[in-house]
Order: sequence, then C-alpha cells, then structure tokens
Amino acid sequence: MFVGVFGLCAVAIISYFALAAYFLRTEAAQTPERAQFFASSIDDALTRLEHLPYVLSIDESTLGALVSGNTDEMNPILADIAERAGAEFVYVLDLNGKTVASSNYRDPDSLVGNYYTFRPYFRDAVAGGAGRFYAVGVTTGRPGYFIAEPVRDAEGTIQGVVTVKIGFNDLSRALSGNGELVLVADEQGVVLASSDPDLIYGYMSPLSDGNRRTLEEQQQFGNETLFPLDWVPESERRARLYGTAYVWTKANLEEENWSLHLLSEVRNSRRQALLYVAGGLMTLLLLTVAASVYRAAQLRNALAISNADRQRLTREIEERRIAEKKLESARTELAQKEQLAALGQLSASITHELGQPISAMRNYLVAEEIAANAGPNELWPRLSGLLDRMQRIVDQLRLFGRTSVSATTIFTVQDTVHAAVQLVQHTARDAGTDIILELPEGAVAVRGRPERFEQVIVNLLRNAIDATQGMDAAEVRLAMSEEADSVMLSVADNGTGLGDLSIDDLSKPFFSTKPSGKGMGLGLAISGQIINEMQGTLSAQNASLRGAVFEIRLPKIGSADA
Repeated sequence: MFVGVFGLCAVAIISYFALAAYFLRTEAAQTPERAQFFASSIDDALTRLEHLPYVLSIDESTLGALVSGNTDEMNPILADIAERAGAEFVYVLDLNGKTVASSNYRDPDSLVGNYYTFRPYFRDAVAGGAGRFYAVGVTTGRPGYFIAEPVRDAEGTIQGVVTVKIGFNDLSRALSGNGELVLVADEQGVVLASSDPDLIYGYMSPLSDGNRRTLEEQQQFGNETLFPLDWVPESERRARLYGTAYVWTKANLEEENWSLHLLSEVRNSRRQALLYVAGGLMTLLLLTVAASVYRAAQLRNALAISNADRQRLTREIEERRIAEKKLESARTELAQKEQLAALGQLSASITHELGQPISAMRNYLVAEEIAANAGPNELWPRLSGLLDRMQRIVDQLRLFGRTSVSATTIFTVQDTVHAAVQLVQHTARDAGTDIILELPEGAVAVRGRPERFEQVIVNLLRNAIDATQGMDAAEVRLAMSEEADSVMLSVADNGTGLGDLSIDDLSKPFFSTKPSGKGMGLGLAISGQIINEMQGTLSAQNASLRGAVFEIRLPKIGSADA
C-alpha cells in the first residue's frame, strides 16, 4: 500500500514538471505572434489620422486664415473635423509657435493662445518635414501622439503648422482588455502605455543625465513623475517584474522607435500543469472509486442472493410472532369482556341485595348515636367505618353494573362537571384537599349520556383526592379548554403520581393501586368504556413536578355531528 502511494506521488511530481516545461515552451512559441499583433495594432492606431494634418495643410482656407490673421472662423471647422475624425485635438500654430485656432476653443483649457515652440513636432514641421512626437499635454495633462504638417503658400514658403493629437488613454484601455500584461516603451525605456495603468511612466532601464535634460527641455511628460521599474531581464525570453517571473516577448513598432513587451506569467503555465496533474489524479481516483463501487455492488448482490432464504425465513418467523401476539391480545380482550359481562350481572344483583340492608344499618346507627340517653361507645365508630367501606364497594359495583337505555343527547359540559364536584365535595373536605376549577365562561356542549359522563368525572376526582391524602397543600385542579374540533378536560393532582404505570395498566379490570378495601380496580376500566362510547379518548401521565394528570378529549358538536 505504502509503495503504491509513493509511486503515485513520484509519477505526479514528474508529470507536473514535464507538463510545466511543455506549457512554457508552448507559451514561448505562441507569444511572438501575439506580440507582433499588438505592435501592428498600435502602429495602426498611430497612423490612423496621419493624413488629416496634410489634408488641412493644403486647404486654401487654412493658408488664407494664417496669411490674413483672421483665424477665428477656423475654430468651429476644426471642432467639427476633430469630432468626426475621432481626434482629441486639431489645432493650427503660426510660425512663432502660438496656437491661433483649435478644436477645443470653447473649453476652459483651450489651446488657443498657448505657445508650443519647445515641442519637437513643431520644430520639425517648421523645418519643412512632418513632425511626430509623444507627449503629455502641458495644458490638459493627458498623454497623446502628435502629428504635424507645415502649411506652405504657392511659393513653398511655410506660413504655419497644422497639428493633430491622438489620445493615448483609449490605447491603454484597449491593451488592458486582453488579459495579458503589455508594455509599450519608447527608445529610452519609458513606459508610454500599458495594460496595467500603475506601470505607465516607469522606466525599464536607467536614464542618462543627457536623456533627463532632453525630457525636461521638451516637457515630454509634463508634470508626471518618472520612476524606475523593478525590471530584471534574466534571458532573451525570461524576465522578472517586481519579483514575478514572466515569459518575455519583445516586438518593435514600425512607425516609431518604440518597443512592445508582452509578458506572460510563468506561474500560469505551472498552474495549468498543476491542474492537469490534479485532473489526472482526480480521474484516477474516480476510476478507483468506481471500481470499488462496482466490486462492492457485486459483493452485495452475491450476499443478497445467498441470504434470500434466510430473510424469507426471518419474515415468516416475524409474521408468525405478530400473529401469535395478536391472537393472545384478542384472547385476553375477549376474556376481559366476558369477565366484565359476567361481573356486570353479578354486581347488579349484589348491589340490589346489599343496598337496602346497608342503608337500614346506617339509619339504625345514626338513630342510636343521636339518642338522648346514648353514652359513649367505641363500637359505633368502628361500625360506621365498616359501613362506609361496604358502601364504597357497593357504589363501585353499582357503577359497573348500571346500564342505561337512555339515548345520547347534547349536554353542557360545565353543568355536568359542577354536579360531579358537588358529589365529591364532602369527601375532598374531609381529606383536606382543595378542588380548583378552571372552566371557560361560554357553554361548551358535547354529545353523550350526561349521567355516565358524570360518573367518569366523579371517578377521576375521587382517585385524585385519594392520591393527595396526607400531602401538604393538597389540591386537585380540573381544567377545560377548547380546540379547533375537540374539547379537552384535565384532572391534575399533586399526589403520589403514576410511577411507571400507563393508562393501559390502570384500565385493566381489578387493577388497583389503592389499599385493600379502598377500591376494586373497576373505575378506570368503566370510565374508559364510557369515553370510548362518546368517541373520545382517556389518557394519563405523570405531572412535570409531582402528581398525575388525566386527560379526556371529546369531539365538539360541530365536528362530531357533521
């Protein structure tokens, strides 16, 4: 594994250096053509208007204006010519170098009245030749290329000079749009135009004292400050500019003794080589991953085929286990229903037989207690306690055995809740438990049998009161709220809570957490049946701090009867 990784790294490094060298050679072979193209483009830009000053110099109106001295009429003509030709300025000078007419005569920085005897293009034209010169305008501060022609009369005597200025800013902007670094330098090495504006007016080689004096006399660069460039030629085709290595290609212009320098960063070739190597490694990685995925897919397919029988057997075992669980649940539920049905009949007969004797015994004991000549007797309280215990058992049996043949009706929940609270108020007071009601003011109606729903509320309240006996600040809170399509009642206490029991455990017949004699474990089972008849749900959970919360959720009239 290690040898394979090491070998791959070695191949990648060798490939990188080989590709970098190849791309550098390719770049060096292609740049001369591009450099010559840029040089030709600059030549074309410099010669684009070279005919214009000659045409104006042989025009009779130009000669007439210079001879007569009435040159004001030439200003608008020159302005129109400059605009149509795309020249920055077109102006006429007399033999003293004074500008007598100019295309920018309306501008605040008009050339009219300025002297340019110090410019070489003026001296060359006055001497009878064509003047050409690059300079930064003394008046405007903008660089440009000046072309001048002498104006002669019929005898060939020179009467003035016509000059056209071609702007250089547009040329620099055109160079900056090609994505490469291009420099245009004069014979002294001063950069006149560049794709990077920060390099303009920098010189690539030191200026001699004579060259500096000449530049000052001609005011060629106006108020611009010349500065040295950090330019280091390393060979004929390699150079560094401010520490960055370039492939260097030089081309000469035909119209001027200027040179064009095309610089392509070496790191571009290296970056291209790095991208190729990275692409190759990525391709190799993808092929490796694809092969691994394909191999893994084959293994998964073989594993799936080999495990088909086991999976089928597992499903059959699981289905059998689910079926057995459902069957056991159905048997348990059927047994509970049969047990409940039998106990319903039994409880009805028991309550009928025991109800009247218990009531008679209670009446006898009460009469004995209030007799005028009755003395203290410890037996009476014990008998009263036994009767209360028997009465609770009979009440639960009566609740379990009662069947109602009344039809369902619409009733107000608040009325039923108040009636149930009245029934358990005495029990709560004896236990020291406060019952707190939180009911909405507006009447809330549901459909069902109100007397059976009252049994549910009474059972939940009694269970809550029993759970809070012996607690400090014992209280039972019954709250009701409305939702979009249901009514929710909650009975919360701060008693002992449910522990780990759920509503399913509590709803089993004869399941009770109370001490012997306190209950038979039928109340919640019956309450759950009643709530189910009303198409509602009964749930229970431990409170967040202490105690338990039982919740009843019933459909509202609008949603249940729709």
